[in-house]
Amino acid sequence: MKKLLPLVLLVTSMVFWVFAQSNEWKVAYTTFDDDVNGTGNRTASVAVVGPNRFVALVNRGAPSDDFFSPTTNYIVGYWDADSANGRVPAPINGQITTPVYGGAGEGQFSDWQYQLEYVQFKGAWQMAADDSGYIYVANNDDAHNILVYKLTSDGVQYTPYRMETGQENIWGIEVDDSGYVYVVDYEGRDDKDDEIKVFKGLYHSGTNWGTIGAHFDDPIATIDLPPGYYQGITVSGDGSMIFVSATSERKILKFVGSPQNGYQPDNNFSFQLSPDDTVDDGGHGTPSVLGLAYSDDPPFVAAVVDTFYFGGDQGGYPYGRVYLIYPGTGSVIDTIDVAAYNKMVTGDYSTGYNWGNVGGYTSLMDVDYEKEEGALYWQTYYGWQVEKWYFDGDKAVLGIEQLSSKVPQQFVLYQNYPNPFNPVTTIKFAVQQSGTVTLNVYNISGQKVATLINNQLPAGTYSVTFDGSRLPSGIYFYQLTAGNHRATRKMILTK
Repeated sequence: MKKLLPLVLLVTSMVFWVFAQSNEWKVAYTTFDDDVNGTGNRTASVAVVGPNRFVALVNRGAPSDDFFSPTTNYIVGYWDADSANGRVPAPINGQITTPVYGGAGEGQFSDWQYQLEYVQFKGAWQMAADDSGYIYVANNDDAHNILVYKLTSDGVQYTPYRMETGQENIWGIEVDDSGYVYVVDYEGRDDKDDEIKVFKGLYHSGTNWGTIGAHFDDPIATIDLPPGYYQGITVSGDGSMIFVSATSERKILKFVGSPQNGYQPDNNFSFQLSPDDTVDDGGHGTPSVLGLAYSDDPPFVAAVVDTFYFGGDQGGYPYGRVYLIYPGTGSVIDTIDVAAYNKMVTGDYSTGYNWGNVGGYTSLMDVDYEKEEGALYWQTYYGWQVEKWYFDGDKAVLGIEQLSSKVPQQFVLYQNYPNPFNPVTTIKFAVQQSGTVTLNVYNISGQKVATLINNQLPAGTYSVTFDGSRLPSGIYFYQLTAGNHRATRKMILTK
């Protein structure tokens, strides 16, 4: 599928913008790694509450044989951020202050406190956010609390909310649009059957999130996972689909259902990293699936794939990607090769941390999707930075799904379905040779109103989703071109 192509750099007022052909992922900015706007230390997760408003989770590191031993965790908020601006104060030891750059000693702890209650911030690797600005941290104190903070323009604030999850170390965490909270144990074992727990949210009645001295609810749904290690979870906005990173197995598992009625495995979904998906160019380690994020429109799962916890001296920087995956089947829609981009811009894998348009030190662990702008945010652990990327072009192209890689017997453009449609329809086609494929939509006057595909595709059978919500009702034509082949069909949009 399409890759990040060579870009041209333009520098304006200390902000670097990246321009390329349309239908490409580009860098909006990366936070400077310095005492003005940097996270201050090794950055493990990012949670986004709105455009350019996010919180970074810092974990200064843990022994390689125990990721959950006491570590110097803290969180840093950003409000209306760009590369050089936006960092707001965070709570540290009960006071709202600005983090000390570099995070020296106990002074960098950002523990949870409310009235006389206190929970040590330790062994946390991932966060999630909801649209109201609440930040949920998967903490690993003795009760393995989900700690809740809130991001405002004045800084990261304490809240009265937390939820004890039990005795198991937790890693991945997510919140759906209705406020249900999903958390996954780091380790799956045969002696337990509740590795994923789903809790009612802050806004639901009859919960103990804010009950002083009794922050414990039974989960309303649980999921049994196979033995292994899990480092990411995401859900669709309506909570009907759950995706979890089976990191030790290098794959993603999918479950379907609801918080109210429970979940079952979806065996039609399959995402498994190939043995060929490995590190080269002097790097070391085995890349696997880590953090996940979900986009409802267009539908895709964003999956971080990287070599976990490998620093530069261990050859960890030459690999780091974000795969965009079709949530129905698990096929790859797009690939953002972050490490390759870093080398292309800077000339190596360990430069660029204060350029504003490149993170350098590729060490991805987590990703989040901001739906208002349709932007992806991720972090670079050893780069001490957060990166914002956006899609320049028609987002409909992200709806391409490869149904089969088998070479078809002929070039075919199928009739869209449903037809008539309102406002979404699916277009299926087959191409016999690898090459440039274009799929355009025209109105009755012959004016092009959308480009769904303009990419290099291998031979195979595909489908693409077209959203006509921004167009008036009427007759439209869609035309497929691949090499010397061309076909046109009619479709009807009714509203």
